[in-house]
Amino acid sequence: MKKYVLVLLMACCFVYPSGAFQQAMHRISGVVVSQEGEPLPGVLIHLQGTDYRSISDEKGDFTLQAPTGNYVLLTSYIGMKSLQVPVQIPSSESLIVTLYPSELELDGVEVLSTGYQKIPKERATGSFAFLDEDLVQRKVGANVLDRLEDVTSGLIFNQGPQAANDPISIRGRSTIFSNTQPLIIVDNFPYDGPIENINPNDVASITVLKDAAAASIWGARAGNGVIVITTNQGTENQAIQVSLNSNLTLTEHQDLFYVPQMSIPEFIGIEQQLFENNFYRYTETNANKPKLSPVIEALIALRDGKLSQAEADAKLDAYGQSDIRKDISSYYLKPSISQQYALAIRGGGKQHSYNVSLGYDQQDSDVIGNSSNRWTLAAGNQWTAFKNRLGIGIQLNLARQNTKNQTAMPNGYAYESLVDENGNPTWITNTYNTRYLESVKGMELLDWRYVPLDEIGKLDLHSEAYDLRISPYLTWNISKDLKLGLYYQYWSNKASGRNRSSQELFYTRDLINKYTQVDEEGNLSYPVPMGGVLDVSENTSYSHTFRPQLSYSKEFGNRHFWNVLAGAEIKDRKGLGYSDRFYGYRDDMGSSVLVDYISRYPMYYNPGSQVSLLSNESHSGLTDRFISYYANVGYDFRHKYFLSLSARKDQSNIFGVEANRRGVPLWSIGGGWILSEEKFANSPNMPFLKLRATYGYSGNVDKSLSSEVTAQYANFLFYDVLPQMRAAILVNPPNPDLRWEKIQMGNLAVDWETPNGFFSGSLEYYSKKADDLLGVYSVPSSSGQSSFTGNFAKTQTRGMDLMFNLAWFRKELQWSTQILFSHVREKVLDFEKEPTVSNLLGTAFSSTPQPMVGKPLYGIYTYKWAGLSPDNGNPLGVLDGEASEDYLGISRAATIKNLQYHGSARPIAFGAIRNDFAYKGFSLSVNISYRLGYYYKRRSIDYYTLLRGAIGHGDYDHRWKQPGDELHTDIPSLPATADFRRNSFYSNSGALVEKGDHIRLNDIRFSYSFSKDRQAWLPFQSAQVYTYARNLGILWKASDDALDPDYQTAKPLRSIAFGLKLDF
Repeated sequence: MKKYVLVLLMACCFVYPSGAFQQAMHRISGVVVSQEGEPLPGVLIHLQGTDYRSISDEKGDFTLQAPTGNYVLLTSYIGMKSLQVPVQIPSSESLIVTLYPSELELDGVEVLSTGYQKIPKERATGSFAFLDEDLVQRKVGANVLDRLEDVTSGLIFNQGPQAANDPISIRGRSTIFSNTQPLIIVDNFPYDGPIENINPNDVASITVLKDAAAASIWGARAGNGVIVITTNQGTENQAIQVSLNSNLTLTEHQDLFYVPQMSIPEFIGIEQQLFENNFYRYTETNANKPKLSPVIEALIALRDGKLSQAEADAKLDAYGQSDIRKDISSYYLKPSISQQYALAIRGGGKQHSYNVSLGYDQQDSDVIGNSSNRWTLAAGNQWTAFKNRLGIGIQLNLARQNTKNQTAMPNGYAYESLVDENGNPTWITNTYNTRYLESVKGMELLDWRYVPLDEIGKLDLHSEAYDLRISPYLTWNISKDLKLGLYYQYWSNKASGRNRSSQELFYTRDLINKYTQVDEEGNLSYPVPMGGVLDVSENTSYSHTFRPQLSYSKEFGNRHFWNVLAGAEIKDRKGLGYSDRFYGYRDDMGSSVLVDYISRYPMYYNPGSQVSLLSNESHSGLTDRFISYYANVGYDFRHKYFLSLSARKDQSNIFGVEANRRGVPLWSIGGGWILSEEKFANSPNMPFLKLRATYGYSGNVDKSLSSEVTAQYANFLFYDVLPQMRAAILVNPPNPDLRWEKIQMGNLAVDWETPNGFFSGSLEYYSKKADDLLGVYSVPSSSGQSSFTGNFAKTQTRGMDLMFNLAWFRKELQWSTQILFSHVREKVLDFEKEPTVSNLLGTAFSSTPQPMVGKPLYGIYTYKWAGLSPDNGNPLGVLDGEASEDYLGISRAATIKNLQYHGSARPIAFGAIRNDFAYKGFSLSVNISYRLGYYYKRRSIDYYTLLRGAIGHGDYDHRWKQPGDELHTDIPSLPATADFRRNSFYSNSGALVEKGDHIRLNDIRFSYSFSKDRQAWLPFQSAQVYTYARNLGILWKASDDALDPDYQTAKPLRSIAFGLKLDF
């Protein structure tokens, strides 16, 4: 009965106006601005004790109507102090309401951007993570996406081998084999260029769209989440503002000793043992004259009587004291230095605003002679006319990236030296054995020795890229509530590469020498002409995007607020690329020599081997067309109840005919309820409490597939038929049903804030089901294909995001804490083709997922481990329920079911704890991050490669040597011979699996701010000096492994930055 009464009362609210509406109504208007004079959209304005409310628009303007009387106007805007302004109605004057930041900003600016529209946070139903300008600029670095790490709820930067193709995940992985990258939006348009072209100093805010209601407006490209980047713009009626930011970062060079390595004398001992067992006999007599280590060359010379025992021993002793890593560290490496300079100018007049920014970044690599730089330019103008009904604007963004590599680090045997006993550069082994090189001395060949130090600074490897965006727009306010917008963007990117290998380099001399021909009279000819080798490449891409959009925004009776937009987006992207090679290139003349690519030439070092010259010629093209239709509806009832609806239909030239014809729309629905506005839930202890719920679909696209038959041309050599025959490889058969992947997501959330903002936060639970994922399906071999890729797979992801904000002190000393916690669990629901045992065993070091129904995409699978044999130190597995050394039997008996599954290879829980302190002009920010609930497989000694002449891991020093050692080590004994099966079992066993859980001190920022308010003598408005340090080390980890769980092959490099920011 109560339910029906409530419905009746709500209906009466729609039908019958209140008594206030029967009185004479008067209009009052104004604008809300920040202390800098910038308009603030989304500010809630209402008259105290009444239902008369309004929300400021994008220009900060607001209007409301009320009867005659004296009122108190109240403002509400998270991150700003609430304001109470006495007003008298009627009034002919327009109000100017200035808001000031709260003493401790917890949530920053309240307006969220989807890339299509701006939504006040209070009205949002979807899941957003927002970074204001202060948080974006907290870090120092050239990559804008790095600013998101460990400050964004639900977002993780993946590490380890699995991160190669999936560096960033938002609420888990939503695909198996398709594109894994979040969609990047820059100033309302999808950005197709390299993210390195975006200057972080130009960024005003970043919004991460995490659920369907937030992201589904982007349709078939939003399945992995959306990152919306908004750059700084000018503001009308703003005095000119000039800011200059400069910083310098020092980063330690790479640590070549980070991964443990067995001692050099012990490795030399292994080589001696292998030589005595004639292991190198085949290599020694190989017709290709392959290289042999200096130790083996010395032992051969001793055997052949060319060295005495004393001379050989002296050589081996000298090698035992040498370590090539020391020489590389001394002669090639140095701390890297990065510099950033950014100048920004903004301002505006009555009906005009502008912005100009110029950025320059210079990075000198830790490898001597290698560097890169970036120039960026952003300029924009916006005009309004006809009483602000017409808006016209244009934004230009230009970036230029230049990379120069002049030095390549050498690869040599562990004990080789780069200098002789006098400190002069010396040659090291490369490609050919020493005896062969000695035998060709005096021939009319170029110097065939490799002297690494002579090549420092001699490389000529350059790449250059230009990125241009031109974005004009026109808006027309058809009426007060209805607005037409026409938006266009032209984007182009041109990337060129140039790799000139001069004759001074070993690579070029080797190429010329090995193709050298000798006729019957002993005369030499050179199919590879004297001079350099030049490789060039160029890739050009451009796109046109046009978006007409209608938006409608109106409030009815201070109770009903509608915000509706609808539009279409048309995009046409094209790309062209080519590469080529020139022989005999002379840089001073820009000339080259024509060569014969068809003939096969006997190699000088082995006339029985015949090889054609490499042309390196290629051509590529791309056509990518999209057309989309979208709509979004937002409804706000009494600023307490919120409803959002969105829908989008995508069509593309890469989708199948049937998929384009059906055009199943991707949609979402969301609702919000400010519970604290209800009388039954209103509490002074919880002045703000909001519930949110959303459900809907987004999508994902794999642009490497097409609905049409596609093939790739390739060159095959048929020696007995044609020297070179064109052939094609079938990439994929026709698939008219090829369609986008669909991601279904539901989200439940609660937001809260206690009095004075002492404790605020949000808790979100989500469930995500990905359907129609691209998967592999086995087909009969008679079809000409062993498998077929189509929309066959399904996955599921569930998790939660928790954010706590605590304001401990809010007076002269300010201290706030933000705690981020995310939990995510993934599993495969359906995948037709079951992975093999070997594929599952290899997942620990692979970037390609191996889908296993019921398990996460990335898991750690191993053979079961039963320790070491107390008799001989052999690794023990499990066969028929008992410990066994029968490695062949263990391998043959292995099935997916009897492998040991340890857990996820990716963290299932992660987050950060950031503490911010402020006292007068000083501020300190400390961020601690953590990763929990995952496993990794560490690297260890590989006896198979060791006993085939490659230096081994440092675990060799901790191997089993005698009975009893099995009680304190899991490192097997040294076998008598290279036993592949024994080694394979150990390297794929549970002995090497470790828990990856850890807590690390991520970064620290310390600054001091000067202000003209406090220091009147300043020649500028404000200044800030700051220092920023990152990668400061692990505070705790669950594993006893000496290496970082997330960085097993290279140490995370510590850095410190010093900077100065001036505002005029």
